[in-house]
Amino acid sequence: MKSIQILVLILLLPLTVISQNKKYTSFLTALQEPEKVKWLDLDCKELTDLSSNIKKLPNVNSFYLTDCKLKEVPEGIEGLKNLTLLNLQGNNLSSLPDRLVKLHKLSVINMRNNSFSTLPKILTSFSNLREIDLAENHKLDFEQACKVLSEVKNLDFLYLSRNKLTALPSGISTLKKLKELHLENNPDLNFEQAFEVMSQVKSLRILVIADNNLNKIPQNIDFLQQIEGLVLDNNPNIQIEDLAHRIQNLTNLKVLLYRNNNVEHLPDNLSKFSSLKLLELSNNKFSEKEKSRIISGLPDTKIIF
Repeated sequence: MKSIQILVLILLLPLTVISQNKKYTSFLTALQEPEKVKWLDLDCKELTDLSSNIKKLPNVNSFYLTDCKLKEVPEGIEGLKNLTLLNLQGNNLSSLPDRLVKLHKLSVINMRNNSFSTLPKILTSFSNLREIDLAENHKLDFEQACKVLSEVKNLDFLYLSRNKLTALPSGISTLKKLKELHLENNPDLNFEQAFEVMSQVKSLRILVIADNNLNKIPQNIDFLQQIEGLVLDNNPNIQIEDLAHRIQNLTNLKVLLYRNNNVEHLPDNLSKFSSLKLLELSNNKFSEKEKSRIISGLPDTKIIF
């Protein structure tokens, strides 16, 4: 049961867990108590002071430099010896400098919404790197990217959301430790082909395919016998009877998130959901009577409305 609780926690909370430490948004406040600063989320206008001031903050482990339209990573970041999370979302980056190799503790990097056409090889230098966000990088050569990702030895979380994918790169099958894959907002993706590729990733446990305007779940989803958690939020065109038929064949599926889908009723026969430990149905249109029926019909499943 402990593993199920961990899986539920992962699904219900953001994967990149933000520290509960105080967030500092300027050097002016950060330098007043430099030893306490662990989370630095700078305004873009602070860039001119970055190189000289960053070295005065020895304990930063989460650094955000987002939506600044940067074309290059500014000097000084490599001085953050305790950095575990680097967020570069919303810039115009197409490369990463070799000097970042000094970030020996880096475990999470967010490169979302940038201008990468090829994935920098430097990512393979981070022995602790586990989570990479490549969402909204429409220019990226994903087959080349997968060759690089296959050399990131401990990669287990990968985000490919909003990338206008029509096919899942075959190289995904080489990511032997991948546990969680995010494919939200890729409505033109051939999911039948994608499931075939994912079936070769035996380590995969959580699949997020929310916001994809799906009409039905391809039959070959039963190739994904390793999946324990499935997120199908914001897919209101899926027929609930079809969904129930498909998931009953996923023998290891324990958690299903099906939020924001305008659903009013589950099938009369609820037995196809009975193997679930958690069924998340919030922001749908169930009546109180239907909620009671679902709860009583699935006594061994945690239901969230």
